[in-house]
Amino acid sequence: MDFLTRFGLGLVSMWRRKVIILPILFAVNLLTWVYFWIRPSLIGFALIILTIAIFLTVIFIGVIPVAIMEENNYDPGVVRRMGLGTLISLIIVYAVFIYVSSILLALIKPPSYLFVMMALLFALPPLTPIVVLAVLIPPLIGYFIRDKWRSLRGRIPFWGVYLGLLSAVILLLMPIMYFRVLFVSTSLVNAFILGGITLILSLVPPLLYPRPEACRVLGLVMVFLGILMWILAAGGLTWGGSVLAIVSGGYLYDWRPRSK
Repeated sequence: MDFLTRFGLGLVSMWRRKVIILPILFAVNLLTWVYFWIRPSLIGFALIILTIAIFLTVIFIGVIPVAIMEENNYDPGVVRRMGLGTLISLIIVYAVFIYVSSILLALIKPPSYLFVMMALLFALPPLTPIVVLAVLIPPLIGYFIRDKWRSLRGRIPFWGVYLGLLSAVILLLMPIMYFRVLFVSTSLVNAFILGGITLILSLVPPLLYPRPEACRVLGLVMVFLGILMWILAAGGLTWGGSVLAIVSGGYLYDWRPRSK
């Protein structure tokens, strides 16, 4: 039995202990809320988000990969495939979480040219080519109007706004395409709601009130929305919407106005 098959069966074994695991995770999350209430800090907020993410991850594993394995009577090929897909998904999402948390805690700075984000998106078909092209267009245009491009990014949190809009567009794509059957699927409803919230938050606060303190709060909210998309809206639709929202939150949090 190879590693991926054992990993898939390990997920099944974990889910069978959900009566013990989920209450423990819920209790740990409550403790992080108490800690944050007593000593408010970014570390406390990060712990809250992390414990919520782990709690929802366990539920996500139980209702999708484990359910698929059970439906196929634990066929070795299906178990191996679910183990591989889940492992890759967890690595991507938690790597992004750690990366953005490091930005929020001022341990590292966001990359100047979004290389990290685009590298992640290349692993997220089928919208990858379109999204990567959309990300590349602004700096390409900015190359020919450098002064205005620099001034724009100094006056508003451009990348936070732009990536948030892309996230909202990706998330709203499926609900709009299948609007007539919107209420048939919970994921479509969740995608429609979260996409609408992300669209409004990406446009209104940072454009009408582009102040560092407001953008810091909005950045934390966008990270939280990205995690909710991952869990509640079909993985943020090929993870793209979720990843973009999380990275958008990192850029919003880090943005500072600058002179021309």
